[in-house]
Amino acid sequence: MHNVLIQDLAAMLLVGAIFGWIFKKVFKLPLILGYIFAGIFIRLPIPYTPMVLKPDAAHNLAEIGILLLLFSMGLHFGVRKIKTFGFATVFVGILQALCMCFTGKYVLKYFGLSSTQALFLGAAVATSATSVVIKTLEDFQLKSHRFAERLMGVLLVEDSVAIFILIWLTAVGTSKEESIPLLHIVPIFLGSILAWWFLGTIIVPRLIAMAHETGKEELLVILSIGLALGLAYVSSSLNFSPALGAFVMGSILSECRELRKIEVLIEPVKNIFALVFFVSVGLLFAPDVVFLNWKIISLLVVTVILGKIFYNFIFNLIAGQGIKDSLRMAGSMGQIGELSFVIAQVGKSFGIISEEYFSSIVAVAVITMLTTPFVLKLFLYFAEKSDTVIPKSFSSFIEDYSKSLFIFSLDKKISPIYKKLSFLKFVKFFTSFIQRYLRKHYLLVTSRNVTSMLDRLAPWDEYLVPVNISFGTEIVGKNLVELKLRERFNVNVVAIGRDMHAIISPKPSDVIMGGDTLLVYGNEGAISKLEQFSNQKVQNEKFATIDECMLGRIVLPKGHIFLGKSIVELGIRNSYNCLILAINRNNQRIKNPVSSFIFEEDDEVFIFGTKNSIDSLNTLN
Repeated sequence: MHNVLIQDLAAMLLVGAIFGWIFKKVFKLPLILGYIFAGIFIRLPIPYTPMVLKPDAAHNLAEIGILLLLFSMGLHFGVRKIKTFGFATVFVGILQALCMCFTGKYVLKYFGLSSTQALFLGAAVATSATSVVIKTLEDFQLKSHRFAERLMGVLLVEDSVAIFILIWLTAVGTSKEESIPLLHIVPIFLGSILAWWFLGTIIVPRLIAMAHETGKEELLVILSIGLALGLAYVSSSLNFSPALGAFVMGSILSECRELRKIEVLIEPVKNIFALVFFVSVGLLFAPDVVFLNWKIISLLVVTVILGKIFYNFIFNLIAGQGIKDSLRMAGSMGQIGELSFVIAQVGKSFGIISEEYFSSIVAVAVITMLTTPFVLKLFLYFAEKSDTVIPKSFSSFIEDYSKSLFIFSLDKKISPIYKKLSFLKFVKFFTSFIQRYLRKHYLLVTSRNVTSMLDRLAPWDEYLVPVNISFGTEIVGKNLVELKLRERFNVNVVAIGRDMHAIISPKPSDVIMGGDTLLVYGNEGAISKLEQFSNQKVQNEKFATIDECMLGRIVLPKGHIFLGKSIVELGIRNSYNCLILAINRNNQRIKNPVSSFIFEEDDEVFIFGTKNSIDSLNTLN
């Protein structure tokens, strides 16, 4: 039994790594596609190739991958982050999830499914694949763009809606009724979340701090993952989704001071189990199901892709996200994923969804996951060409509308609480926006609307974006004066995040360190160039590893260029990137010589540096 599990895990990891490499290096496609095709390949009865003997055990490992992915997502988007999402994110997330749920339900009823069956499968197509979107954004290097942060917020809200629908459907499946009052579930759901959060904020940060103080990183990894899986188990025991527990624990840990350390340490573990999850998705894909149920699968695929794109695009426009960002966000959401499997599995366990329809949902998920990178690439192209394709009058109207909502939200944030609740203020603001729009486009420019005309020239395409600085890159160890980021990339560094504090309005002499987060103001093109520069690894020898350093020795013969000169005059440290530790002169050892020390003939010099720097000194005469 143990050998079987080892064989299955080895097959999934090795084949997944091979296909991932092929898809990334040869086809220039995201890794996730390679992982899914690896699962399809393992499933095929090809002799002398790796096979999974116990698919059920592989699916159990895949469930851990789902939990770790959602745990990682919770780390990135804790309560403080969620508070910044605002009304627009909640508006888009809730409406598009509900619209897709009911759209899927009525499409499936067309095939003769009962209301309960259609409701379960409709809920399964309501949520997008968060892990697929995250992985695709990482592969396209879009994770730090403005729309990506909003997209993550919409995905979180959408997943929350899907989890709540899952709780409701669990009650429906248990009672065999088609309608359960939601008000009976809301108090239990919210009460559980609040209880977990209250206990977590009291106990968990202290446990994490104690583990970190030991200085043993493995304890921090074990405790963090153990807490995530533990709360997932508690969540499952209370008939909630285990994914909810993992996500809540990630949100709790996001408030800890050791957050950055936890993120770095669990990343390899998360990547391993994420590979297992996506390979298991390929294992679930049965080609014969596609041929038997090709009509319902085709219709669901079209419904998912077109429906999600349409709803996301429209609701994002209404929320004031602008044409370009609305296109980018819509193109990212055309798939179903992790929670879809969970919802379909719940329906299957209650006997509501047959094996045939469950396999159809898996086929729809696999197909839409595979199409996501191509759809996103197409919509990114449309977004870049939107200025030339979309009529100027419509784009100007959407731009002005987005500005009005943005300014209104700023006014709302700084106004008293009683004004925040005033809907009439927005109506008044929107009315004045319409008036300004009419004056701009249909009336002569007067002294009264000169300001409005100037507003359109403002750089609204510029925004604040966090740029993470990795260790061992060219930007590390240099101050802002040396880097000249404003002159080179036309961006402004408005703050530097370091550990648990921020350096607001940094000075020109402030040095960039590995692990810093730069809060940068600029447009998309400038920030993309800065990110490419920030990811450039150091190529010169100045930043060699400690294992590459050694102790060398040179003897100064007659006529050597060092003779009669001091250490500071020669500039050995700066010119050759090495350090003089000691000098032997007439059997007298001079340790740590001062910078004014003058070399003489036959001096034996002991130098610490890299092999190349010492060899270059030996070549001098």
